[in-house]
Amino acid sequence: MNESTLVELHLLVPETSEHRVTDRLLMHPEWQLEFSVHGVAAHGPLVRLAGSEERVQGRASRREIKLVIERARLPLLLGELRSLTRGMDGGWWVMPIEQIGSFDSVAGEHA
Repeated sequence: MNESTLVELHLLVPETSEHRVTDRLLMHPEWQLEFSVHGVAAHGPLVRLAGSEERVQGRASRREIKLVIERARLPLLLGELRSLTRGMDGGWWVMPIEQIGSFDSVAGEHA
């Protein structure tokens, strides 16, 4: 099996940092990034629980930014994000993509 040229990068950031990160992603239209932003209840080693409400619940309100990027561009993007997110609560992980496609209007048409 050939290694995919695409990966999915998951970023876990505080809600207050969402726009700073997405603004940086939008600065690179040449990368043709596909990304989405989701509200999540996060728990684990990448998350510091802040405030008494989060400690009682055992999870924190965060934003998960999922993006698709060429594997070769990943080190450059991570380098930019490291300088942008220094000291920020959160983290990231990468997953390979086996296949990717789009839903075409033709697919929904009846013959």
